[in-house]
Amino acid sequence: MAGGERTERVAASPEACFALLLDFERYRTWQSTVRRCVVLERDDAGRGRVVETEIDLKVRRARYVLRYHYDPPRRIWWDYVEGDVRSISGEYRFDPVGEDATDVTYAVDVELGFAVPGRVARAVAERSLATALRELRVALEA
Repeated sequence: MAGGERTERVAASPEACFALLLDFERYRTWQSTVRRCVVLERDDAGRGRVVETEIDLKVRRARYVLRYHYDPPRRIWWDYVEGDVRSISGEYRFDPVGEDATDVTYAVDVELGFAVPGRVARAVAERSLATALRELRVALEA
């Protein structure tokens, strides 16, 4: 299993962070690793409940389906349903800092389920954490 946790401060409210991450259909426009993202099922509030995503891991492409859970506007987390990886779980947390900033924490644990040396899996996970938060910050501050 590979994964980790990272926090980055962004110049946006927790509500803006939460809203950006709810817009699954736009992920391809600001997340460089996402090749496809489709909402398969929505909850009573219209938010994506079951979402299929295909990403480019550089070592290969992977498809997975996640079930999302929400605690607006403070937290979004997910559970693995199915796909090319063995398991994936994680969360985004949004902690306000003053009136115009948020500490965004991204945590993820992934078990790829295909042959990749442990150090490569850890490097992919670390790069994924850093890239996801950087791209989130850029999208929010644009």
